[in-house]
Amino acid sequence: MNISLKWSLIFLALVILVLITVDQFSCSKWVYHDYAAGIDRRMSCFWKK
Repeated sequence: MNISLKWSLIFLALVILVLITVDQFSCSKWVYHDYAAGIDRRMSCFWKK
């Protein structure tokens, strides 16, 4: 296995790990106030729309 393939796989694994972590701990759990609409909204992640 050459070095560039190894680093590409490591990078891909880290990206997947970060997306899973964000999905579990922050999507739909953070609430912010939308001042333009005057209501509270939950943060949503782009892959759950």
